[in-house]
Amino acid sequence: MGNPPPQAARKNMKHPKGFSLVELMIVIALMGIIATIGSFAWNKYTTNANLRAAARDVASDFFVTREKAVSESVRYRITFDVTNNNYTIERGTITGSPYTVIETKTPASLARDITLQSANFGGAVSFQARGTVDAGNVVLSNSRGSTAKITVNMTGRTYVEFTTQ
Repeated sequence: MGNPPPQAARKNMKHPKGFSLVELMIVIALMGIIATIGSFAWNKYTTNANLRAAARDVASDFFVTREKAVSESVRYRITFDVTNNNYTIERGTITGSPYTVIETKTPASLARDITLQSANFGGAVSFQARGTVDAGNVVLSNSRGSTAKITVNMTGRTYVEFTTQ
């Protein structure tokens, strides 16, 4: 009575429980391949997402600076320095005396690879107390070759166009 019948032993051999080492290695290899492919896609996504965030930050600075100029009845300007990859927000006075630097920002604060490619404003964007703005655009780029073009028109309306790689 201590030995199992031969028929029961054969039944357990037909349906073994668990995985073999070969099956486990195949699953691990497939997961590794999928993870590798996914990491490349994730890297591309994050690089372009950082560019989008930097472009929105610049567009937001246009909007906020224009609103400050109108609410305070004072001229403001944003001066872009493409060479040093930064821009400065400055406040003027009612009398038109020299501007005071409020803040200096860089698009690279979000990611090291974001650069100011060009600024088409003749040096600076001026925000008048009545709400008008010098029209022009700023182009940001990243290491993938993607670009973001931030355009502001005379009424202060801002548009962002992305070209992603």
